[in-house]
Amino acid sequence: MIKSNLVKFLSLFFITIAAQILLSMIEGQIEDRSNNRHHAREAIKKSWTGDQTLLASVLTIPFERAKEIRIFDKELNRYVAKVNWIKDETFILPKLINIDASLKHQVLSKGIYQVPVYTSTIKLVALFVRDRLIEMAKDPKIRLSKTAFLSFGVRDTRGITGSPSIRFDKKELTVLPGTQLDFFLSGFHSEVSIKNMKEPLAFDVDMQVKGMGRIAFIATARENSVTIQSEWPHPSFDGAFLPISRKISDQGYTASWKTGIFSTDIENTIEQCFDDHCDDIYASSFGVNHIQAVDIYLKSLRSIKYGILVLIITFTIFILYEVLNKRIRIHPVSYSLTGMALSIFFLLLIALSEHINFESAYWISSFSCSGLIAYYVSQLSHSKRHGGIMFGLLNGFYLILFFIIRSEDHALLSGSLLLFILLAVVMVVTRKVDWYQLASKN
Repeated sequence: MIKSNLVKFLSLFFITIAAQILLSMIEGQIEDRSNNRHHAREAIKKSWTGDQTLLASVLTIPFERAKEIRIFDKELNRYVAKVNWIKDETFILPKLINIDASLKHQVLSKGIYQVPVYTSTIKLVALFVRDRLIEMAKDPKIRLSKTAFLSFGVRDTRGITGSPSIRFDKKELTVLPGTQLDFFLSGFHSEVSIKNMKEPLAFDVDMQVKGMGRIAFIATARENSVTIQSEWPHPSFDGAFLPISRKISDQGYTASWKTGIFSTDIENTIEQCFDDHCDDIYASSFGVNHIQAVDIYLKSLRSIKYGILVLIITFTIFILYEVLNKRIRIHPVSYSLTGMALSIFFLLLIALSEHINFESAYWISSFSCSGLIAYYVSQLSHSKRHGGIMFGLLNGFYLILFFIIRSEDHALLSGSLLLFILLAVVMVVTRKVDWYQLASKN
């Protein structure tokens, strides 16, 4: 009969391998569905917009610089000095920027996939000081243009709703497309008269910008204050700087940033951009990404990693049941059917979670599969009590698995402890079993 036990264990080995192959196929299906969701997001992005990054403001000053050259005058028969005026431009960054952004969200659908998007209402105040302009005006080798360009960058201009409003000296300025900045072309600008250099240059800007996922700012002032408010309850703050204060609740969040020129080094960055050495202007951006709290595909993938563990636990219970209750013999076919039922749990989980919330999908799948296995056990053993015990044990393991997949940071620790506890229970339960005597009797 030892040969019979060997055949059974070999059968269990191959059943486990087959179940692992089935789990791998289900894992592939989950990844395919995740890719489909990504394609749906990209499709919506083409019609809406994607992540948005806004360059706060840059004041570009066109000017002419005198360059003395020597040319040979044939009439005088000697070299004479001549002045050429060469066109150039420089920039002025704000002394102060205050940005208040209020975001309203909605959910767009592509098939069964839902993607959250936002419309932001942004109010910006920028203050420029006159020091650099006065200094340039005193230089006899510089001729300032009468008009400067105030530029605002918007990464995806399809998101600009209507026409932005720019006010200077209590007057509305004409807003034109494009930034006039070679290193950040997308956005808008206005022409600004700089004849009056006796007062600081103060600008008020209002605009609405649509986006998806992330909104970020590249704050260009010596002192920057940015506040973002939204009803989205799941923000993920990222970028070069984190907010100095934040309040997050089920009704939304409010976050505030304060940065300065010493931390951003934005002046050197912009200067390099004007010199055609702008490696990555986006490196100094900061903002918030609006995430979906429950990523059903990530949780499903995390749960299926423990699929083989659930399978081994269930088969171990069956083996112990045979050992401790010598009247019952479980055929390898029964193990195979049980393995299939356990594997289908994960397929049901992903299918249901695409239509209802993940927690409900998890427990519907759990009760369905554990109930089926419990019914099968009760028929094999001719005992409803044994079926009820199996139902309770399986759902106990599903409960543990539920907390494991919810705890991303402690998943490995929880899984290791579960394996250790399982091994300890098996060793304690079978500590008095004489395996040689059991094999000879069988």
